[in-house]
Amino acid sequence: MVEQILTVIREYERFAVTSHLSPEADAIGSQLAVKHILEALGKEARLVLRDPVPETLRFLPGADSIQSVGHFSREPVDAWFVVDCGQVNRVGEGILQLLQDHPLIVNIDHHVDNPLFGHINWVKVTASTTMVLYELTQHLGVKITPELATCLYSGIVADTDSFRNANVSADVLSVATELVRCGAPAREIAVQIYERRTLPEIRLLGHTLLNAQVMDGVIWSSIPQELFRRTDTSVNDTERLVEELRATDGIRVALLFKEMGTGKIKVSLRAKKEGLDMSRIARLFGGGGHKQAAGCLVPGTLEDVEARVIQEVKGALKTELHG
Repeated sequence: MVEQILTVIREYERFAVTSHLSPEADAIGSQLAVKHILEALGKEARLVLRDPVPETLRFLPGADSIQSVGHFSREPVDAWFVVDCGQVNRVGEGILQLLQDHPLIVNIDHHVDNPLFGHINWVKVTASTTMVLYELTQHLGVKITPELATCLYSGIVADTDSFRNANVSADVLSVATELVRCGAPAREIAVQIYERRTLPEIRLLGHTLLNAQVMDGVIWSSIPQELFRRTDTSVNDTERLVEELRATDGIRVALLFKEMGTGKIKVSLRAKKEGLDMSRIARLFGGGGHKQAAGCLVPGTLEDVEARVIQEVKGALKTELHG
């Protein structure tokens, strides 16, 4: 597995790298980490995403090299790296077609439910995909520059929710410490990921919290299209809102429902403590993720999807309570 990836990197020259829709810091940090690793070895790396890089992540070294599908060169590559992507269809239309036509896909991920869709797969259940890529640097003997350290550390910070999730271990903290030693600016990364919101985003947050409902250990809020219009925001501005709901005292699960305007509802699921598996519930609706943090995109109206997901969550809570 790892040896196969090392062989691909050593034997080939031209690579393309992609990740999932609605990319966050682990997705983009992983993409850019692969780019820095390959370029350190004298290889060519071209990066593409279906969705744009969020403004708060444009500080990551090399972020301006990530292209949209429309601008991505169709020049042949020797292999595709798909990183931090639990399901291959999550790369989005356009990129999915490019992958289907290619004979060599390397899948590097940390999601427990990854179906091993690549020709070569390295899926390791750990805090972030950038943790797996840190291990790759050790196998390859690549020096970790401040730029590479920044990308790797950002993925860890984001996917551990700033070291607050149950996926934090001694190994995670040890790697994070090493990356700071290598030049990752820990405070700047924390500010960029957690302390940057526009005024429209603040207003959206206010409405989301004001509209929250609580019942039987579950807190949830919904964002209809009309609220996006009224606050001059979009679904791209909802990152971390569900974590604000999860901070509520006395709750077990936080849910955020976002109306996409395409007849589908995007659902974010967060568990406050270990025990409940949010990824299992998300999979019932065609999604996935991790035990404490998962998501899905569900066809239907806001009211219908709310009712169905909340029913499943409450059922899971009752099952856990009664053993």
